[in-house]
Amino acid sequence: MTLRNSPKKIGWGQVILLLLCCRSFTLMTFIPLLSEEYAVSTQMTAVLIAAALQLLMLIPLLFLYRRFPDSNTTQILTKKNSFLGFLLTVLFLLFFIAETADSIISFQTFLSDRFFKSSNPYIWLGLFLVVCVYCAILGLEGISRSSAAVFIILILMLIIMGITSFKSIEAVNFYPAADSNLFSAVKDELARNGEIAALCFLCKFVPKKFNRSVFGYIIGKIIIIEAVLLLIQGVLGDFSSLTDYPFLAVGAYAGVNFLQRTDAIYLVVWTMTAVLKNALFLGICSGLLEEVFPKMPCKTAIAAVAVYATSMPMIAAHTTLSVAYGDAPFLIVQILLVFVVPLLLIIFTKKPLQDVNVKQDKTND
Repeated sequence: MTLRNSPKKIGWGQVILLLLCCRSFTLMTFIPLLSEEYAVSTQMTAVLIAAALQLLMLIPLLFLYRRFPDSNTTQILTKKNSFLGFLLTVLFLLFFIAETADSIISFQTFLSDRFFKSSNPYIWLGLFLVVCVYCAILGLEGISRSSAAVFIILILMLIIMGITSFKSIEAVNFYPAADSNLFSAVKDELARNGEIAALCFLCKFVPKKFNRSVFGYIIGKIIIIEAVLLLIQGVLGDFSSLTDYPFLAVGAYAGVNFLQRTDAIYLVVWTMTAVLKNALFLGICSGLLEEVFPKMPCKTAIAAVAVYATSMPMIAAHTTLSVAYGDAPFLIVQILLVFVVPLLLIIFTKKPLQDVNVKQDKTND
């Protein structure tokens, strides 16, 4: 079962939790500009600006959903122009393959650095993708239900980290930015939110109040990221710029007063969020392949093979796609798919004929 032909529907709250789990996966290993010794005020401001820009980007999609509640972006364009729909489908497919590859490479790098230094990355990556393929085959409804449990565990972990580290927070660690690079911070934050592109497909499975999914995700993301930034800066201060994984460093510091092996808890939570994110993206890739090649068998497995092939050169070079090619390609494609295409569809695509006929019938009655 793919995310495109699944008859199941999910609630707007499930979409929020699913996307927040996806965003938390990135947050655990990437904190904007900490490695460049920028003040927390710059990072926190960048998060707010990026969230406001993302909300503006998603407005055309909300209007498009009101006009076509039972279709996603690629289906709407395909009905109007099959060739342009084909091109858009391929572009979405390449984007999600790249996003999935970048995510699993980051995950593999983290595991190799911190836990399994002698493991074979090629074998490990294949096994991890098998798990993600299995979860994707279970369908969107199963992934969404799982996200609620994972989100609860994630929040409990954050609460425990905050409580156990509260006494270690130093007010002196919060200082104004002397040399702010706000533009770079905003760009980095925007580029690492590929999950908002998933909204172009998840909208089809939300029967009503999809706008709550968008607003809830934006608000929840702000709260979680700002809380983590405050915790990292308050506990670690300038030391945060010397750590590869500030989130893990705070968790390990909190473990001194609570559990001696909080890094193990961190690993479990991050693994669950990694599986959710990549299973969701593989499910979307499978649906996109179904539109391009409707008779192709084992679409989810084929999408995973494409991700694996994309990841191999990056692992051999000990880098990731975002590091090798920069954030600009991810950001540009994200803006095109999430904002530009829905905006053009609103302008040039009329309301479905059957909806107009229904309204006319009601008027005559």
